[in-house]
Amino acid sequence: MRNALVLTAALALAIGLSACKSSESGVKTSYRSQWTEVMANTEKTTDAAKSVLEGEGLKDVKAESTALDGKASAKKADGTKINVSVKKKNDKTSEVTVVVGTMGDPDEGAMIAKKIKEKAEGK
Repeated sequence: MRNALVLTAALALAIGLSACKSSESGVKTSYRSQWTEVMANTEKTTDAAKSVLEGEGLKDVKAESTALDGKASAKKADGTKINVSVKKKNDKTSEVTVVVGTMGDPDEGAMIAKKIKEKAEGK
C-alpha cells in the first residue's frame, strides 16, 4: 500500500511539474492552459490581448491592467469563455496565460497566446 501511495505521489508531482510544448513554438501547455513569456510590460501585453481577442471576432471583449498584472476575457459565439491573464515577471517582461473554456483547448489557446506575444512584441 505504501509503495502505491509513493508511486502515485511521484506521478502526480511529475505531471504537475512538467510543461509540454504546444502546437505553437514558444508556447507551453498543461492542456487546460497555455502560456508564454512576452517581452513587454503588463499594460502593453494586456492591450495586445484585447486587440487579438477583438481581431478574432469574439464577443464581449473586456480588458484591464495594472503595472503588476492584467486580464482580458471574451466569449465565442457558443458562449465558451476565453480568459487571458498577464503577470509581471520584471519591468520589461510578462507572462501571458490563456484558458479556453472550462477544460481548455490547447490548440486554440496556444494560437491566441502566440498572437498576443507577437502583437505585444511588435512582430
